[in-house]
Amino acid sequence: MVEYFKELSLAIDLVRKASEITEWFRTKHSSSFIKKDDSPVTLADFASQIFIISEIKKNFPEDQIIAEEESSIFLNSNAEEILKRCYKSLQINFKKNLKEMLNYRGLSSNRQWTVDPIDGTKGFQKNLAYAVGIGLMIQSEPMVCAIGVPNYKNTSLTIFSAEKNNGAKVSYGVQNFTKIRVSDIRELKSSRMCYSLHYNKPWVLDFAHSLGITNFIPMDSMAKLCMVAEGSAEIYIKPMNIQHSFTWDFLPGELLVKEAGGMITDIKGNPIKYVNDKCKVTAPGLIASNGTIHKDLLTALKSNEVLKTS
Repeated sequence: MVEYFKELSLAIDLVRKASEITEWFRTKHSSSFIKKDDSPVTLADFASQIFIISEIKKNFPEDQIIAEEESSIFLNSNAEEILKRCYKSLQINFKKNLKEMLNYRGLSSNRQWTVDPIDGTKGFQKNLAYAVGIGLMIQSEPMVCAIGVPNYKNTSLTIFSAEKNNGAKVSYGVQNFTKIRVSDIRELKSSRMCYSLHYNKPWVLDFAHSLGITNFIPMDSMAKLCMVAEGSAEIYIKPMNIQHSFTWDFLPGELLVKEAGGMITDIKGNPIKYVNDKCKVTAPGLIASNGTIHKDLLTALKSNEVLKTS
Protein backbone atom coordinates (compact mmCIF):
# COMPACT_ATOMS: atom_id res chain seq x y z
CA MET A 1 0.00 0.00 0.00
CA VAL A 2 1.38 3.38 -1.01
CA GLU A 3 0.93 5.67 1.98
CA TYR A 4 1.36 8.86 0.01
CA PHE A 5 -0.46 7.79 -3.14
CA LYS A 6 -1.98 11.20 -3.91
CA GLU A 7 1.30 13.02 -3.35
CA LEU A 8 3.31 10.56 -5.43
CA SER A 9 0.77 10.58 -8.26
CA LEU A 10 0.78 14.36 -8.34
CA ALA A 11 4.59 14.55 -8.39
CA ILE A 12 4.73 12.11 -11.31
CA ASP A 13 2.06 13.99 -13.25
CA LEU A 14 3.82 17.31 -12.63
CA VAL A 15 7.28 16.24 -13.81
CA ARG A 16 5.69 14.76 -16.91
CA LYS A 17 3.84 17.97 -17.82
CA ALA A 18 6.71 20.21 -16.72
CA SER A 19 8.97 18.25 -19.06
CA GLU A 20 6.60 19.11 -21.91
CA ILE A 21 6.97 22.76 -20.92
CA THR A 22 10.76 22.67 -20.82
CA GLU A 23 10.93 20.82 -24.12
CA TRP A 24 8.64 23.40 -25.71
CA PHE A 25 11.12 26.10 -24.73
CA ARG A 26 14.13 24.03 -25.72
CA THR A 27 12.83 23.70 -29.28
CA LYS A 28 11.05 27.04 -29.68
CA HIS A 29 12.47 29.72 -27.39
CA SER A 30 15.83 29.67 -25.63
CA SER A 31 15.99 33.01 -23.74
CA SER A 32 18.40 32.85 -20.81
CA PHE A 33 19.72 35.17 -18.12
CA ILE A 34 22.42 35.26 -15.44
CA LYS A 35 21.36 35.39 -11.79
CA LYS A 36 23.14 37.18 -8.96
CA ASP A 37 25.11 34.02 -8.13
CA ASP A 38 26.36 33.87 -11.74
CA SER A 39 24.33 30.74 -12.49
CA PRO A 40 22.15 30.63 -15.61
CA VAL A 41 18.36 30.67 -15.65
CA THR A 42 15.96 30.45 -18.58
CA LEU A 43 12.35 31.26 -19.30
CA ALA A 44 11.80 27.51 -19.26
CA ASP A 45 12.86 27.43 -15.58
CA PHE A 46 10.25 30.04 -14.77
CA ALA A 47 7.49 28.44 -16.83
CA SER A 48 8.15 25.02 -15.31
CA GLN A 49 8.29 26.29 -11.73
CA ILE A 50 5.19 28.46 -12.04
CA PHE A 51 3.17 25.53 -13.36
CA ILE A 52 4.42 23.10 -10.69
CA ILE A 53 3.83 25.51 -7.82
CA SER A 54 0.32 26.36 -8.99
CA GLU A 55 -0.65 22.68 -9.08
CA ILE A 56 0.85 21.90 -5.66
CA LYS A 57 -0.94 24.92 -4.21
CA LYS A 58 -4.22 23.77 -5.74
CA ASN A 59 -3.94 20.19 -4.48
CA PHE A 60 -2.21 20.78 -1.13
CA PRO A 61 -2.96 24.38 -0.12
CA GLU A 62 -1.67 23.92 3.45
CA ASP A 63 1.77 22.68 2.38
CA GLN A 64 4.94 24.73 2.17
CA ILE A 65 6.93 24.92 -1.07
CA ILE A 66 10.71 25.19 -1.38
CA ALA A 67 11.65 26.12 -4.93
CA GLU A 68 14.81 27.22 -6.68
CA GLU A 69 13.76 30.26 -8.70
CA GLU A 70 12.62 33.30 -6.76
CA SER A 71 13.46 36.38 -8.77
CA SER A 72 10.80 37.80 -11.05
CA ILE A 73 12.94 40.65 -12.44
CA PHE A 74 13.33 38.76 -15.71
CA LEU A 75 9.59 38.32 -16.17
CA ASN A 76 8.81 41.43 -18.18
CA SER A 77 5.72 41.74 -20.34
CA ASN A 78 7.42 40.12 -23.34
CA ALA A 79 8.57 37.15 -21.25
CA GLU A 80 5.10 36.73 -19.78
CA GLU A 81 3.59 36.63 -23.26
CA ILE A 82 6.00 33.86 -24.23
CA LEU A 83 5.07 31.85 -21.12
CA LYS A 84 1.38 32.26 -21.88
CA ARG A 85 1.98 31.15 -25.46
CA CYS A 86 3.69 28.02 -24.18
CA TYR A 87 0.85 27.21 -21.78
CA LYS A 88 -1.76 27.74 -24.47
CA SER A 89 0.15 25.55 -26.90
CA LEU A 90 0.24 22.75 -24.31
CA GLN A 91 -3.43 23.25 -23.35
CA ILE A 92 -2.59 24.49 -19.87
CA ASN A 93 -5.33 26.79 -18.64
CA PHE A 94 -3.43 29.34 -16.55
CA LYS A 95 -5.08 32.57 -15.41
CA LYS A 96 -3.09 33.39 -12.25
CA ASN A 97 -0.52 36.15 -11.85
CA LEU A 98 2.73 34.69 -13.15
CA LYS A 99 5.09 36.65 -10.89
CA GLU A 100 3.05 35.96 -7.77
CA MET A 101 2.94 32.25 -8.50
CA LEU A 102 6.68 32.09 -9.22
CA ASN A 103 7.39 33.43 -5.73
CA TYR A 104 4.58 31.65 -3.84
CA ARG A 105 5.88 29.46 -1.02
CA GLY A 106 2.85 28.97 1.26
CA LEU A 107 2.81 29.07 5.03
CA SER A 108 5.47 27.41 7.17
CA SER A 109 4.67 23.71 7.48
CA ASN A 110 6.17 20.35 8.42
CA ARG A 111 5.12 19.20 4.94
CA GLN A 112 7.52 20.77 2.45
CA TRP A 113 7.62 20.24 -1.31
CA THR A 114 10.92 20.80 -3.11
CA VAL A 115 10.86 22.01 -6.70
CA ASP A 116 13.77 22.08 -9.14
CA PRO A 117 12.15 23.23 -12.41
CA ILE A 118 15.28 22.47 -14.44
CA ASP A 119 18.22 20.72 -12.84
CA GLY A 120 21.21 21.04 -15.13
CA THR A 121 20.40 24.33 -16.86
CA LYS A 122 23.73 24.34 -18.70
CA GLY A 123 22.93 20.91 -20.10
CA PHE A 124 19.47 22.13 -21.05
CA GLN A 125 21.00 25.07 -22.92
CA LYS A 126 23.32 22.75 -24.85
CA ASN A 127 20.69 20.10 -25.69
CA LEU A 128 22.30 17.69 -23.24
CA ALA A 129 20.89 15.92 -20.19
CA TYR A 130 18.72 17.80 -17.70
CA ALA A 131 15.97 16.88 -15.27
CA VAL A 132 12.86 18.16 -13.52
CA GLY A 133 12.84 17.14 -9.86
CA ILE A 134 10.09 17.23 -7.23
CA GLY A 135 10.27 15.95 -3.67
CA LEU A 136 8.17 15.93 -0.52
CA MET A 137 9.67 15.88 2.94
CA ILE A 138 7.76 15.67 6.19
CA GLN A 139 9.54 16.96 9.28
CA SER A 140 12.72 17.13 7.19
CA GLU A 141 12.46 13.44 6.20
CA PRO A 142 12.27 12.69 2.44
CA MET A 143 9.05 10.80 1.70
CA VAL A 144 8.23 11.07 -2.00
CA CYS A 145 10.07 12.03 -5.16
CA ALA A 146 9.63 12.14 -8.91
CA ILE A 147 12.31 12.97 -11.47
CA GLY A 148 11.60 13.54 -15.14
CA VAL A 149 14.54 13.21 -17.55
CA PRO A 150 13.67 14.16 -21.15
CA ASN A 151 15.65 12.23 -23.76
CA TYR A 152 17.14 9.93 -21.11
CA LYS A 153 19.94 7.88 -22.73
CA ASN A 154 18.95 9.43 -26.06
CA THR A 155 15.50 7.85 -26.01
CA SER A 156 12.32 9.47 -24.67
CA LEU A 157 11.09 11.08 -21.47
CA THR A 158 11.88 8.82 -18.54
CA ILE A 159 10.27 9.29 -15.14
CA PHE A 160 11.76 7.94 -11.93
CA SER A 161 9.78 7.83 -8.69
CA ALA A 162 10.19 6.63 -5.13
CA GLU A 163 8.35 6.56 -1.83
CA LYS A 164 10.04 5.96 1.49
CA ASN A 165 9.96 2.26 2.41
CA ASN A 166 8.12 1.39 -0.82
CA GLY A 167 10.97 1.18 -3.30
CA ALA A 168 11.91 2.99 -6.51
CA LYS A 169 10.37 2.73 -9.96
CA VAL A 170 10.88 3.91 -13.51
CA SER A 171 8.72 4.50 -16.57
CA TYR A 172 10.48 4.72 -19.94
CA GLY A 173 8.43 6.71 -22.43
CA VAL A 174 4.81 5.55 -22.26
CA GLN A 175 5.61 2.26 -20.53
CA ASN A 176 4.17 1.30 -17.15
CA PHE A 177 6.24 1.85 -14.02
CA THR A 178 8.49 -1.03 -13.03
CA LYS A 179 10.72 -1.47 -9.99
CA ILE A 180 14.40 -0.64 -10.25
CA ARG A 181 17.38 -1.82 -8.28
CA VAL A 182 21.02 -0.76 -8.07
CA SER A 183 23.64 -3.00 -9.67
CA ASP A 184 25.43 -5.73 -7.70
CA ILE A 185 28.97 -4.97 -8.90
CA ARG A 186 31.39 -5.33 -6.00
CA GLU A 187 34.75 -4.29 -7.46
CA LEU A 188 35.78 -0.64 -7.70
CA LYS A 189 37.80 -1.22 -10.88
CA SER A 190 34.73 -2.63 -12.61
CA SER A 191 32.51 0.26 -11.56
CA ARG A 192 31.03 2.86 -13.86
CA MET A 193 31.26 6.39 -12.46
CA CYS A 194 29.16 9.46 -13.19
CA TYR A 195 30.54 12.92 -12.66
CA SER A 196 29.30 16.45 -13.23
CA LEU A 197 29.95 17.74 -16.72
CA HIS A 198 29.94 21.44 -15.79
CA TYR A 199 30.44 21.51 -12.00
CA ASN A 200 33.30 19.12 -11.35
CA LYS A 201 36.57 19.48 -9.41
CA PRO A 202 39.95 17.98 -10.44
CA TRP A 203 40.14 15.80 -7.32
CA VAL A 204 37.11 13.75 -8.39
CA LEU A 205 38.71 12.20 -11.46
CA ASP A 206 42.14 12.09 -9.80
CA PHE A 207 40.63 10.01 -7.02
CA ALA A 208 38.78 7.76 -9.46
CA HIS A 209 41.92 7.14 -11.52
CA SER A 210 43.81 6.23 -8.35
CA LEU A 211 41.26 3.44 -7.80
CA GLY A 212 41.73 2.06 -11.31
CA ILE A 213 38.30 3.19 -12.50
CA THR A 214 38.22 3.66 -16.27
CA ASN A 215 34.53 3.81 -17.19
CA PHE A 216 33.28 7.39 -16.83
CA ILE A 217 29.94 9.02 -17.62
CA PRO A 218 30.04 12.85 -17.71
CA MET A 219 26.55 14.27 -17.40
CA ASP A 220 24.52 17.19 -16.07
CA SER A 221 21.68 17.09 -13.55
CA MET A 222 20.29 14.60 -11.05
CA ALA A 223 20.00 12.15 -13.94
CA LYS A 224 23.33 10.86 -12.61
CA LEU A 225 21.60 9.72 -9.43
CA CYS A 226 18.93 8.09 -11.56
CA MET A 227 21.64 6.09 -13.34
CA VAL A 228 22.98 4.81 -10.02
CA ALA A 229 19.44 3.92 -8.89
CA GLU A 230 18.60 1.93 -12.03
CA GLY A 231 21.95 0.15 -12.16
CA SER A 232 23.46 1.95 -15.17
CA ALA A 233 26.29 3.25 -12.98
CA GLU A 234 27.74 2.29 -9.61
CA ILE A 235 29.26 5.57 -8.42
CA TYR A 236 28.52 9.27 -8.51
CA ILE A 237 30.88 11.68 -6.74
CA LYS A 238 29.70 15.27 -6.44
CA PRO A 239 31.84 18.18 -5.18
CA MET A 240 29.75 20.51 -3.02
CA ASN A 241 29.89 24.03 -1.68
CA ILE A 242 28.85 23.45 1.94
CA GLN A 243 27.34 26.94 2.23
CA HIS A 244 25.63 26.80 -1.14
CA SER A 245 23.92 23.41 -1.31
CA PHE A 246 20.16 23.27 -1.59
CA THR A 247 17.47 20.75 -0.76
CA TRP A 248 15.85 20.78 -4.21
CA ASP A 249 19.14 19.67 -5.82
CA PHE A 250 19.62 16.53 -3.74
CA LEU A 251 16.46 15.32 -1.99
CA PRO A 252 14.76 13.65 -4.99
CA GLY A 253 17.87 11.79 -6.09
CA GLU A 254 18.88 10.77 -2.58
CA LEU A 255 15.51 9.17 -1.88
CA LEU A 256 15.54 7.45 -5.27
CA VAL A 257 19.00 5.93 -4.73
CA LYS A 258 18.19 4.75 -1.21
CA GLU A 259 14.87 3.20 -2.21
CA ALA A 260 16.64 1.40 -5.06
CA GLY A 261 18.97 -0.21 -2.52
CA GLY A 262 21.93 2.14 -2.85
CA MET A 263 23.73 4.42 -0.42
CA ILE A 264 24.44 8.13 -0.39
CA THR A 265 26.53 10.04 2.15
CA ASP A 266 28.93 12.94 2.22
CA ILE A 267 32.57 12.07 1.55
CA LYS A 268 33.19 11.58 5.27
CA GLY A 269 30.48 8.94 5.39
CA ASN A 270 27.96 11.07 7.26
CA PRO A 271 24.29 11.23 6.24
CA ILE A 272 22.81 14.14 4.35
CA LYS A 273 20.38 16.29 6.32
CA TYR A 274 17.82 18.83 5.17
CA VAL A 275 16.83 22.00 7.00
CA ASN A 276 14.23 23.88 4.99
CA ASP A 277 15.98 24.87 1.74
CA LYS A 278 19.49 23.89 2.88
CA CYS A 279 21.19 20.55 2.23
CA LYS A 280 23.55 19.99 5.17
CA VAL A 281 26.78 18.01 4.81
CA THR A 282 29.93 17.76 6.94
CA ALA A 283 32.35 17.66 4.01
CA PRO A 284 32.51 19.36 0.58
CA GLY A 285 31.23 16.46 -1.46
CA LEU A 286 28.90 13.48 -1.58
CA ILE A 287 29.08 9.92 -2.82
CA ALA A 288 26.19 7.91 -4.18
CA SER A 289 26.83 4.24 -4.86
CA ASN A 290 25.19 0.87 -5.27
CA GLY A 291 25.94 0.29 -1.58
CA THR A 292 28.13 -2.78 -1.92
CA ILE A 293 31.20 -0.66 -2.72
CA HIS A 294 30.39 2.29 -0.47
CA LYS A 295 32.58 1.26 2.45
CA ASP A 296 35.55 0.68 0.12
CA LEU A 297 35.04 4.12 -1.42
CA LEU A 298 34.99 5.85 1.95
CA THR A 299 38.06 3.95 3.15
CA ALA A 300 39.92 4.94 0.00
CA LEU A 301 38.87 8.56 0.37
CA LYS A 302 40.20 8.77 3.93
CA SER A 303 43.65 7.63 2.86
CA ASN A 304 43.84 9.38 -0.50
CA GLU A 305 46.20 12.30 -0.88
CA VAL A 306 44.10 14.14 -3.48
CA LEU A 307 41.49 15.12 -0.89
CA LYS A 308 43.99 16.50 1.60
CA THR A 309 44.84 19.30 -0.83
CA SER A 310 41.34 19.85 -2.20
